[in-house]
Amino acid sequence: MTAIQTNPSNEANYDTFVAELTKLTRKYGVAIKSIGGVAIADDPSEFSDVTYEADITSGDIYPVSANA
Repeated sequence: MTAIQTNPSNEANYDTFVAELTKLTRKYGVAIKSIGGVAIADDPSEFSDVTYEADITSGDIYPVSANA
């Protein structure tokens, strides 16, 4: 398994994301369980075209990109 390389900027973005995700979980009653499934960009604009595909019957949710 390869560790994700981090830097202070994307560590701060990750912490902020987790705080916002916590708020969303409490608001909507939906929690995400992810183990080793996090992608971190050096610049948030790298995900500018990302949307999420979600299948409620399987519990899968994953990012998709128009450029993929």
